Amino acid sequence: MVTTDSVHQNNLSLMPILPQPNPAGSSARSRPAFTLIELLVVIAIIALLAAMLLPTLARAKQKGQQTACINNSRQQTLAIFMYAEDSSDTLPPVAYNDKDGDEVSWPSLLDPYLRNPKTHLCPTDTLAKENSYGLNELGFVDLTDPGVTTPNRLADFHTVATTVMLGDLGTENDFRTLRPDTLKMVAPGSDLNDDADARPVGRHHQRCNIGFMDGHIESLRLNQFYLKQSPTNKWFTP
Repeated sequence: MVTTDSVHQNNLSLMPILPQPNPAGSSARSRPAFTLIELLVVIAIIALLAAMLLPTLARAKQKGQQTACINNSRQQTLAIFMYAEDSSDTLPPVAYNDKDGDEVSWPSLLDPYLRNPKTHLCPTDTLAKENSYGLNELGFVDLTDPGVTTPNRLADFHTVATTVMLGDLGTENDFRTLRPDTLKMVAPGSDLNDDADARPVGRHHQRCNIGFMDGHIESLRLNQFYLKQSPTNKWFTP
């Protein structure tokens, strides 16, 4: 015979046994917090990694800017060839005065052949607003100068592979003081005569991106094409 007490005992045995809260055990299993010394070590490691990475990132940025500048030089060089083809072999002047007496500069003459007017700006040049490059003053005439009436022609150049067409521009005679938004790369043996004139500038690890009259681009130091050359205007004379 089954009694009431035995049924109650059986029911109790079937009930699940729930875990009892144990504050002491819970505290023992929790992860201890970082100490001040450990946090300082982590911060020092992060600072060290940043110090190692930042120069590399800066060099990568400069290299990218130099590549963009080379591309700008190449596009402008090709634009000059297209202008000459459309103008019976005549090269664009550095500048001229239109029928209203307004001065028109060579970047404006090339704009119809370029996808973006910002092609005239080197990404490293933070001062220029309109132009970062200059045409070889001996190869491209300035029709705003007194007594100059006829632009040069492509056929006038005899050593196209070693004659400068255009390049990074923008310094005074000391090659340090900047002259932004100039137009004409003065030959080594010439003086700076007006606001459009300037010397080349080594914007890219002391190198200038130079486009030549045959269309190729080189990245050169000043002493490779401008300083102490024999003859003086070796790379500029048509």
